[in-house]
Amino acid sequence: MMAVKVGPLQSDSVASFRDVSVDFGPDRALSRVNWDWRWGESVLVVGPSGAGKSTLAMLATGLVPGSVEAQVLGQVVRDKRLSRPGAVGYVFQDADSQFCQIRAGEEVAFGLENTLVDSDRMDDAVRDALTTVGLAIDPHLEHSMLSGGTKQKLALACAMALKPDVLILDEPTANLDPASTHAVFSQVQDLLETGVTVMVIEHKYEALVDRIPWMVLLDRNGSIYRTGPTLKLLNQERDWMLSQGLIVPPRMRDRTRVSLGRPVLQLDDVAARYTRKAPDAIQNVSLAIHGGELVALVGANGAGKSTLLKVMAGLMSPSRGSLVGDSKGVAMGFQNPEHQFVFERVVDELANRYVGNERPDSVSDLLEEFRLGTEAEKSPYALSQGQKRRLSVAVMVQQDRSVYCLDEPTFGQDAATRETIMTRLAFRQEQGAAVIISTHDLDLVENWASRVIALDEGELVFDGSFQDLKQRPDVLARCRLIGGGAEGTVKSTKSRFAIPSDAVKNSAVGRLNPAFKLFSILVAAGFTAFAHRLSQAIPLAVLPIMLLIFFSGLTVGRVTKRLLPFVVFFAMYTWMMTAYAAVGPHTPVVHFLWYRLSYPGFMKGLVLGFRMLAAVAFGLLFVSTVDLVQLVKSLSRNFRVPPRFAYGTLAGLRFFPQFQEEWAKLRMARKVRGREVGWSLGRVVTYALPLLSDAVRLSERVAIAMEARGFVGEAALRSTGRTYYHPSSRGPRDLIFGIVVVGLTVLALWH
Repeated sequence: MMAVKVGPLQSDSVASFRDVSVDFGPDRALSRVNWDWRWGESVLVVGPSGAGKSTLAMLATGLVPGSVEAQVLGQVVRDKRLSRPGAVGYVFQDADSQFCQIRAGEEVAFGLENTLVDSDRMDDAVRDALTTVGLAIDPHLEHSMLSGGTKQKLALACAMALKPDVLILDEPTANLDPASTHAVFSQVQDLLETGVTVMVIEHKYEALVDRIPWMVLLDRNGSIYRTGPTLKLLNQERDWMLSQGLIVPPRMRDRTRVSLGRPVLQLDDVAARYTRKAPDAIQNVSLAIHGGELVALVGANGAGKSTLLKVMAGLMSPSRGSLVGDSKGVAMGFQNPEHQFVFERVVDELANRYVGNERPDSVSDLLEEFRLGTEAEKSPYALSQGQKRRLSVAVMVQQDRSVYCLDEPTFGQDAATRETIMTRLAFRQEQGAAVIISTHDLDLVENWASRVIALDEGELVFDGSFQDLKQRPDVLARCRLIGGGAEGTVKSTKSRFAIPSDAVKNSAVGRLNPAFKLFSILVAAGFTAFAHRLSQAIPLAVLPIMLLIFFSGLTVGRVTKRLLPFVVFFAMYTWMMTAYAAVGPHTPVVHFLWYRLSYPGFMKGLVLGFRMLAAVAFGLLFVSTVDLVQLVKSLSRNFRVPPRFAYGTLAGLRFFPQFQEEWAKLRMARKVRGREVGWSLGRVVTYALPLLSDAVRLSERVAIAMEARGFVGEAALRSTGRTYYHPSSRGPRDLIFGIVVVGLTVLALWH
């Protein structure tokens, strides 16, 4: 039975647990937990991969079972203060999957809207939150343009804007380069001094032991093994931590005596880009990779490591330069493991074929080696993220190839599973294969890599041993491998959304309330369908074109450019009706080749063409002058569209530009597995499951993150239950615009 109560069991407790277990379907995440988390007690939660660390945090703050469905056994008691909207700030490991807006300022303000902060105070609150985390960016900047480290700081700003009593940081540095990790950890230390009660979940806990005074140790079964002062537990529980795989014995490997084989890859002055108009993601890269090397690619977030791996694997063609190597002899492990799965069961994935009830010995060995023995019959998509990562690496390394390229192979793994993965890769290296990995883990690089290649902004800036790299502070700082390097705040300048320019925003049409403008334009565009004479159709087309030219803030050239493609359709409409329109038996026609050209058909074509231009021009008038975010908020605020629907739609639209990228990655991954589908319909069917799985995972994460920022209850259900950041005003000009536009449309139809 579940017992969740509000109202402190003890006066100083954030949350108390008595014999608590948590099950997600058939899987147990926590087992018989007894713990009191007290106010002012900042804790570092450490445990093996899959030990239930995130579940413990979400249970303590009410996200489980409030937002995440689960069966909770035992008694959980939370302080009533946690029920206050904004009382808990939550930062997840993947910043992208917790954002639901488009621009940075709107993202920070989202929680403020949910907690009914007055609109007039939001600008100051947003700036204060950005300043608190040391983030100097324009609030109007799209966060898709930011680097990985800057996104994580923005996620922290979103949490801090709420002025929370409790702050949860769930592996906040998992995707970050060393310098960004150092910056986040320094920020954590600053936050502790503000009096916020903090819980940090981290695999990279070594850098936090002097910063966070209290530690919670979870074992592999999801039970709390021990709590206490951080340094004391680390000193007393070393043997236990070894047994749980949280630390591994130091491995001294002589990397100077590597037996190199023949060159397996040769790159000469290579550059690569993702689209024809995009800038080079890597450039001027010249290097040779030999068999028997374990090469680590290091550098800041967005430095070009993943791109270089794809080029080496033959999955991207250089835009300049040459690559010599056998792409069929290359195995590739992607950042998103789901891209690589092609079978319905884990056991079939490892065998790379359907094996039925028979399990080859080699597959059984891999299942045990990668701690997947109990997951053999499950779908790969049903595994935890850490298990998916281990499975994707196991599938890849069991293939006999001359080159192995892996993108962040140890991401989200504890020390023992990192050791398992790297031991298997080192075995392939010792067999004479070349192993190339991208990573932010410098301890891994020092212990395992025979060669290090450092990238910065797509260029190779270092190629040598790790010992030599440590003697180059200039390279370490430039590539953000130590704290203090200059962070590339903006990784891209290309907007993913059509956001109006200042000239358009300040124009007569641009200043209109988006929702009322949409209503007026839809009504006017709808009337164009009733134009049946040329004297009606021409004025209807002229009206929105004149509005575009004189009242939208667009130049004549830009208006012409946007309308030009539809002029072609206008000509086609006119020609088709002239040549094919049905006419009476006595209507004069001109025979031209096999066509019967008629004047009535020509007039019908002109009418249809001008009707089409009128509808298109009205559409362009709206699209060119509307801000998508303000439209969504205006529909909610002014037309009472439920915020859950409006903001949920906005969150979903944010991921649409990524669809093409995910599709391309799936094709690459299938190509590596030798399972590429050659015909279009087959690709749609084959790619549906991984794309759907990824979409479900993202939507669940975004929904949880939105609810963690107060998007629950009245704030999500009623437009009056929230405030709005930069709300679009409505006034007499909106009514005048509607009357004039709709009135002129009706007048054009009147005669």
